[in-house]
Amino acid sequence: IVAPWIIKIPYFVLCYFLDVVFEGKNAFSRFFLLETVARMPYFSYITMLHLYETLGFWRRSSDVKRIHFAEEWNEFHHLLIMESLGGDQPYWVRFLSQHSALAYYIGLCILWMLSPSLSYKFSEMLETHAVDTYGQFIDENEAKLKELPPSLAAIEYYTVGVSDPMFGEYQTASVSDPERGIRKS
Repeated sequence: IVAPWIIKIPYFVLCYFLDVVFEGKNAFSRFFLLETVARMPYFSYITMLHLYETLGFWRRSSDVKRIHFAEEWNEFHHLLIMESLGGDQPYWVRFLSQHSALAYYIGLCILWMLSPSLSYKFSEMLETHAVDTYGQFIDENEAKLKELPPSLAAIEYYTVGVSDPMFGEYQTASVSDPERGIRKS
């Protein structure tokens, strides 16, 4: 992973913590935490863009805010899916998820004030870890997962949700902008 040590060290600590805390536990609880926390970059970016606009630093953020809102909307539905699979059932998971999300939000806002590109890079690193975690889970449980019916939350979002303007915005943004994942400050 190519990143400055100021974000690489916290990244490795967080990944190790997640691996230790959720070892042998219900995978959907881990995914519930990941999806709860995954919404925070978009909230913090929108917050900081509003701050920049308010202070007169930057006025061209409407498209970026719309994309971040659509990305958060997508993460929100992933969270609903994890809830429908029982990932939020243990109290300690909800407690840890909520407090981790709040700490992450505050941390990203502070990091954004120091360097928007570092804030994006840190979020990108955590998202990559989450994608790898999901991929490993799918590889290890593919047969079992194929036997399960899709959750109602997944059906509503991926079928009925197709008519939702935010679903279309998120899908369109991810296809039409090949550099969407590359953030520059």
